[in-house]
Amino acid sequence: MSQLPWHDALTTELAQLQAQQRYRRTMVREGAQGPRVVVEGKTLLSFCSNDYLGLAADPSIRAAFCQAVAEEGVGAGAAHLLGGHSQYHHQLALALAAFTGQQRVLLFSSGYQANLAVLA
Repeated sequence: MSQLPWHDALTTELAQLQAQQRYRRTMVREGAQGPRVVVEGKTLLSFCSNDYLGLAADPSIRAAFCQAVAEEGVGAGAAHLLGGHSQYHHQLALALAAFTGQQRVLLFSSGYQANLAVLA
């Protein structure tokens, strides 16, 4: 028996998860994300990507990203309500407002926040 009271219970629980093939572990994906990925030598259909629109590998998106990094660097800096947002963020907001016929739009800071708003 272990000196820590929870150690034996945790060890038993982990063994049960492994026996039931429910034990989670990290895996290494080979190559870029996309609709199909190679994980541990197996080609799989990916249902877990944040690349909902399939734009991550689009050549024009990648070129624009590289240009933005060269001009602006990387990193969020700060919350845009405190320190302002980038020219790219502003241009996106204006384009979305025009596209939707709205006077203004407010963009979420993360995909997580957008999902919370949709599901709330």
